Amino acid sequence: MIEMNEIFSDSDKRLAIWCEGVADTNDLAMMCEHVVSHGVPLVSVPPEVVSNVWAYLEKNQVKILTRYSVGGDGKNADSDMFELGAKITSVCKSGASGVQIFVKMRDLEQFLSSLQTVRDDLFFCRDLCIGLDTEDLDINNLDFIFRKLREIRANALILTLDEDTGFRSDFVGRIYAILQNFDFDGELHFILGNNFDRIDQVVRLTECLRPELSERLRFFLDY
Repeated sequence: MIEMNEIFSDSDKRLAIWCEGVADTNDLAMMCEHVVSHGVPLVSVPPEVVSNVWAYLEKNQVKILTRYSVGGDGKNADSDMFELGAKITSVCKSGASGVQIFVKMRDLEQFLSSLQTVRDDLFFCRDLCIGLDTEDLDINNLDFIFRKLREIRANALILTLDEDTGFRSDFVGRIYAILQNFDFDGELHFILGNNFDRIDQVVRLTECLRPELSERLRFFLDY
């Protein structure tokens, strides 16, 4: 069951669900029931359960996203573009509303250049969400990142915190810089686990610096 916090009301549209995996179809059905009963507009699930989730949610206004990671393993980021494209086509036919693609910052330019040529074929009427580690973003590369997101016509930038070093982290400073320099028409998604302290920091900074972005925030909580 999803852990709640006073930051969110039961019907808060900023709330999304991150499903890491489910033990069986009964657990999957319970998650989908929770999504519908609480009016959750967005859920991210592993590729292998997209079709099952779609069967439960197809009559509801819920976006189903799935996710893939590219690069970061010593391979060229675009070396498996053909294979990735086939996977994306398959999950979208199975009911996915879009795909989250997590990229290492060092691979971003090369990967998006490769993706550009097939972007419209893969994501026609589907959401393209690009994920980066917050710790890889700073004032020196934000203009580049937002320009690339505009060029690829991404629907959302996803920010993760792959390793939270607590007080040694410059998370707040990086979020401050991102909000101050935000130049992108899409949504801003966060995958911070159920770290409500970090979520609260994002919410407060957004409301202070860029309140017009508040409705474009989405926070994926672990189910």
